Amino acid sequence: MASISSYKGGATTTITGIDPDVLESHILTKIDGPSLACSASTCHLLHTLCRKDNLWKDICNATWNSVKHPLVRDAIAKFPGGYRSFFYGAFPMVRPGSPGRTRRVLPQDYAWKIYSAVDIYYGSKGIHSKVIVTDTGDSAFLAFSFWLDLLDSQESVKIPLKFEGDENKCMLKLKENLALSCILIDPIRKRAVNISSLTPISVRPHWDGNDVQVMYATILSGFGSSEFVECRIVATVRCKYGKDVKMREAYLYLEDMHKMRLNGDRSLRIFLEAMENGERKKGNAGEEREIYMKYRELKRKRIEGDYRRETRLRIGCRVACLAYLIAFVFLCNFLNVF
Repeated sequence: MASISSYKGGATTTITGIDPDVLESHILTKIDGPSLACSASTCHLLHTLCRKDNLWKDICNATWNSVKHPLVRDAIAKFPGGYRSFFYGAFPMVRPGSPGRTRRVLPQDYAWKIYSAVDIYYGSKGIHSKVIVTDTGDSAFLAFSFWLDLLDSQESVKIPLKFEGDENKCMLKLKENLALSCILIDPIRKRAVNISSLTPISVRPHWDGNDVQVMYATILSGFGSSEFVECRIVATVRCKYGKDVKMREAYLYLEDMHKMRLNGDRSLRIFLEAMENGERKKGNAGEEREIYMKYRELKRKRIEGDYRRETRLRIGCRVACLAYLIAFVFLCNFLNVF
């Protein structure tokens, strides 16, 4: 891109020959975040122009409506690279780092409050956004199972999709169009990470027979005996014949490879690891589902292995008890003889 951009009458025009104001206002404002990041590596001029915070602010505001919230806006203003740093942390899909790296204790300067910027889309249209503030300093929060409601009990999100009685068709449309973003923001350590798979991992009928359950999942680095954990977002969509479908609840929690839900303390340590060391990579819906299916297979093998070990342990205990009983009876009979 730094070489020839046009050729007229034997003369060449390089990118440096274009007025910087024209580049910034008529070209760079028309491209998306990943393209802007790539353009910054082509030449010194574009590197300078592509680092301007106003360009990244416009991209972030266009990508996530929740970013316009005053709390998020003030937090981003303190990021070292402003909106550019926020985009780099929040836009790409996060990948787990090396297992076992997750810290054992939370740092003393960890944020007592963490923000969750939630955006829901249908197709390319944003249909709902909100910012949730979680107080992580409460001892009860750290000790008990982590659970984050993305919608209030009386809150619902109207989806521009009318239910005509065909549940399979409705589920297919939801799987293709219903996207969800959930960005965790640490305002103290000035980091952010998107913990949603954006597109659904699975869409299936709800157990009550009236609703549809939509699940988003991201795999993060774990610690201890669980190398990875699953960050799962479950949304319940109400379907009534002849009416627009509505998302009536959505919640987030973490589950390890032993199907145990994590408490607030362990969840925060894993989120912090994802913010600081999680690999960011632009991916697609198919790749997310592929990663999730590999994780499920790994978890299945782990559970089966645990079951086999427990079975062997039970059998060993029973054999030992039986051997002890036989020895005891034999000893009693031996003593009776004399």
